[in-house]
Amino acid sequence: MADDINSNNDPANDGNKKKGSKQKKASKWQAMKKKKKEQKRKKYAAANGETDTATNAKKPKLNMWNKKYDEGSVTPHEGSFAHPEMQKLFDRKIDAGDDFSKGETDVKSNTQNKGENSTESSEADTAVSATDAAPTAEASATSTDAAAPTDTDKVPKRKLAFLVSFLGSNYSGFQINSLTKSLHAEIELGLYRAGLISKSNFGHPNKYSWSNSARTDKGVHAAAQVCSFKGEMIFHHEIDDFSKQLDAMREKVNKCLPDDVRILDFERVTRTFCARTSRDKVRYQYMVPSFLFCSPDETRKAFAVNDADSASPSDKKLTPMEASRLVQDDVSPDVLKAARAELLKYRVSPETLQQLRDGLQLFEGTHSFHNYTRRIGADNASATRYILKFAPLEPVLVPGSDDQPETQWVPVQVTGQSFLLNQIRKMISAAVDHARGVVSSDLVTQSMSKDCRMKVNVAPAQGLFLDRSFFELYNKHKVKNAPKHGNQPELEMLDWVEEDENEMPAAVKRIEEFKNQKIIPHIVREEALEGNFIKYLYAQDVLYAQEIYSLIEDDNDKE
Repeated sequence: MADDINSNNDPANDGNKKKGSKQKKASKWQAMKKKKKEQKRKKYAAANGETDTATNAKKPKLNMWNKKYDEGSVTPHEGSFAHPEMQKLFDRKIDAGDDFSKGETDVKSNTQNKGENSTESSEADTAVSATDAAPTAEASATSTDAAAPTDTDKVPKRKLAFLVSFLGSNYSGFQINSLTKSLHAEIELGLYRAGLISKSNFGHPNKYSWSNSARTDKGVHAAAQVCSFKGEMIFHHEIDDFSKQLDAMREKVNKCLPDDVRILDFERVTRTFCARTSRDKVRYQYMVPSFLFCSPDETRKAFAVNDADSASPSDKKLTPMEASRLVQDDVSPDVLKAARAELLKYRVSPETLQQLRDGLQLFEGTHSFHNYTRRIGADNASATRYILKFAPLEPVLVPGSDDQPETQWVPVQVTGQSFLLNQIRKMISAAVDHARGVVSSDLVTQSMSKDCRMKVNVAPAQGLFLDRSFFELYNKHKVKNAPKHGNQPELEMLDWVEEDENEMPAAVKRIEEFKNQKIIPHIVREEALEGNFIKYLYAQDVLYAQEIYSLIEDDNDKE
């Protein structure tokens, strides 16, 4: 009996039990994986009209990655201007007679038919030229050696990162999408026309290893977006100095881009560099017009709205988007003009600015932002984000024109690792309402708890732009490992951030110049023409007043 008790309490015996339990779980997991593979095999066989008689038949290899890009390599991406539909839709003429659905892929298919390895397009080109030159193997080898390009003819490719600024008003966003005018497509066209992307790679982002540090929404601008790709060093044979080559490339690409997109700097990076994964953090800036801080009563007075005219919960339940769309129908242009003249006189007080600062600090740290995005629940891990800093800058007065008075704006900067769709704009909306006394600190804190579903309005996209991208870990790692790689002088650090102690780099000066001369004046001018913030304020304080920050009982009710 004592032996039984001792054996039950033996730690080694407990370890064996745990080990056996883990093995059982592993075997169940393997069985489940095997079952899924069998289901895929049967589905594949049925789709191809094959008879699946033998259960132990050789399974076809389902390499979805290769399948995806092999199919995509024949036809350019539908969101690229290399695609005929995009050229027709946006009236873009590339090069007469160019067919971007052919190129290296034709050579690749020829070599595949001969049973040769076709992963390297340069090897395929050499094989084809050799076959055409002579029928015999010896003559083919001789022809290949003769046809091989010399070092003076080659244009080398290098992994490059570049800094780009743009105005997003005329684009559907940064990310390339089918049959839409995206910033990626516009930049790709400029790089192709300048010669940094070859004809065979144009329209195939995977071929030139494209990556971007952030995906901005429609209408959002950027002062410092960072992208990486494999580019052709087109001035390699003309200019010896590497930095001067990059400057010449920047100037040539800018000549091929519209005025609302500018390349500010090129830098060579390591082969493994990826603009998206190498970025440590990102900083956005939002320009808040001072009249957004006026009280709801002042808003109603400016729009000549009585309390009886406001929507009540029983008559009208609206989402923020629906409320914004109704502004155009509910408010005449004359009323908007009169309200604008009244609201532009408003100036933010130091007390209101402090309230804004307190409201923004509530978002700092790690929280669940499921109420500050779309279609993501609190149980989704991606809703949790970390914000390093969220603070306003000093208000600025922007001079007006002949028919427009000067306006006051409050710049707000937020720095974080990454952000969700609409997250920054919703946080700005809540923080502004906190500053003007519409929502309490407790309610803002409650909105970030996982057991709370709440409606939060979305501030206009026109005030938001990407201000900086940070690559601190990449810089530290590169400096640490530089001696191992011969201290390559052309691999400069990505120092595209201002530093008070040191002199501002040339690229940072270009960022500030584009921001102050292009982005901020564009935001002010766009507001004067379209009145997006005026309409937002009306939707916030009149149409959507009773629904704002209301709790949602049904979790399916997501904006």
